[in-house]
Amino acid sequence: MAIRNIVALGLLVSAFAASGWILGQSDSQPTRRPLDLPSGGSGSDGDEEDAPETITFYGGEYEGDGFFWCLDKSCSMGWADDIGQLKTEVIAALGSLSSDAEISLVAFSSGHIVWSPVPKPASPGNRASATIWVQALQAEGWTCIGPAGVETLNIANLSQKSNRQVLVLSDGEPYCDGDNTATQALSSITGANWQHVPIHTIYIASDMGGMTFMQQLAAMNGGTFHQPPG
Repeated sequence: MAIRNIVALGLLVSAFAASGWILGQSDSQPTRRPLDLPSGGSGSDGDEEDAPETITFYGGEYEGDGFFWCLDKSCSMGWADDIGQLKTEVIAALGSLSSDAEISLVAFSSGHIVWSPVPKPASPGNRASATIWVQALQAEGWTCIGPAGVETLNIANLSQKSNRQVLVLSDGEPYCDGDNTATQALSSITGANWQHVPIHTIYIASDMGGMTFMQQLAAMNGGTFHQPPG
């Protein structure tokens, strides 16, 4: 009996020793984590560029994702109710934009006024605000286009849109306080255009002085010149 008990005890000790060795081996193995799963989706590394939108303005078509107007409200704009036509054209162009586009507007006479000093999305609320602003424009004063053009470019330069367009509308050659300021306006506006935003000009008169200025302004800034019929 004693010998049998001793043998049984030895076997029991051996079994515990073996299980302890197995547990020790198991504990010593590093815990393996599952491989990182992909984050999902197949998006590109960068944000996609906004699709360009097309507006119609005085019969010309302009494609972009940001539109910045520089509008003449000098006294001559009231002679044949050109200011009324301007309001119709701008409001229609604003209404054709989606919220993905950015906008702002500047209007000039002896000085200039600004709808927003920064680009704003063309959301329904902002389009409504811009429409009210345009409707309130009154024809008066000189044609001091230079400072207004610089202001318009300063706003456009704040936009992160890749396809910005500046649209300058006038009915005459730049005159400010009785002086012809065409040369100065060309220099100051082009100098402010350090981001090379296309400047498109729309000329709604027929005298050669204003036409030449608007053609030069567009040519010097990568834009187009448009003179609506009539």
